[in-house]
Amino acid sequence: MYFRQPRYFTDFRCVGGTCTNSCCVGWNISWMKDEIDKVKNDPNCSPELKALMESSFQPAPNGVENLFSITLDKRTARCPFLTDDKFCRIQRELGAEYLSIVCSVYPRDYIITDNECYRYCHMSCPAVMNKLLNDEKSADLVNAPVKQQERVIRGTPLMTDSRDLDKHPELKYRGELLELFYEIISDKKHSVETNIVLGALAAQTLSKVVESGAHERLPEVIKQVRDQIHDGANLKSVENIKPNYALKLAVAGKFLKQLSNFNLLVALTDSTGTLNIDLYNQGECTLAKTYKDKPWYLRNIALNLLLELGVPLKPNTKTIFENYAIYAMSFALIKLTAVSAAELGTRADERGIQNRGTDALLTKSAAIIIRSVSHNSKKIYELLDSLKKEKMFSPAYLALFVK
Repeated sequence: MYFRQPRYFTDFRCVGGTCTNSCCVGWNISWMKDEIDKVKNDPNCSPELKALMESSFQPAPNGVENLFSITLDKRTARCPFLTDDKFCRIQRELGAEYLSIVCSVYPRDYIITDNECYRYCHMSCPAVMNKLLNDEKSADLVNAPVKQQERVIRGTPLMTDSRDLDKHPELKYRGELLELFYEIISDKKHSVETNIVLGALAAQTLSKVVESGAHERLPEVIKQVRDQIHDGANLKSVENIKPNYALKLAVAGKFLKQLSNFNLLVALTDSTGTLNIDLYNQGECTLAKTYKDKPWYLRNIALNLLLELGVPLKPNTKTIFENYAIYAMSFALIKLTAVSAAELGTRADERGIQNRGTDALLTKSAAIIIRSVSHNSKKIYELLDSLKKEKMFSPAYLALFVK
């Protein structure tokens, strides 16, 4: 038995107090009652920590029995157990085994298919982004043996049950579909943008097969799709698609506002408050120069995003193409914020911003989007609804956003 996972997974380590975007700030983390009691009732738990445990939780808003949420500091949005030097007081006082399952597992996650278990890490963690930005092969999928003592499943993995299969029989082929799209995006003969558009065309084809009631043909169609994406005429038509900057800035900018309260495009906004194409072009040039020695960085982000969004079948209630559209649009928004981060980096001093480098700005801005689309199903549905409402729910429109 083995795991399928990106190369970086085995070597991933939390950087603790040096983290630039702590997961202990801004998130309402869930704890089970037995996890809370384990800390409070331990004889080595100090009176101060016990009192903090008793005052720092509230019933979960979804009303699930025995589930509680950490009450964040209203001024700083920090977890009450986060020390001034950015370490967890619970872990420091009692050990990592006293953390909740959510705290101990993040940013690791899982996808379960009939035949395999995929492991990956969320890019909302800066340490994960650092791996993807600085190691060309970090996102390559490899097989890793399961150690005898290793717990295969911790937390709540993305998996398929019989009820899902009754409504969406295509879920039976989740593993084959995921491998197909990973293969498409991994192809280094073309730009990652071209590959994402090719993936959109493949997703549309596969969705039509399912909608026709012929889901059992998916393995056969997957083989056909592999041949079609390398067709010269088809490839040339995709590569010839020109970016539509006006559409990208106007509509994608609107989508970004739905996902975040932060103005992620501040560097692309001119003195009139308008998103400016010239500023976008400047940022794109700066980004290209910044990563000229790391041309793989966007591809690695795109590959990890496939796993985070469980493409092409998460949420289980959506079609293959609907899920892929969410993925393509999410990538377009990450790329847009990357351009903005690069432009912001060049003008940080004049805007009174401490410039820690493009890597840090990109990591921070991309993490904001990832926190929305990867950890919040409501935001995913809103993004899909927006594409449909704007009548831009097609491979052609996705191409204009991604290019």
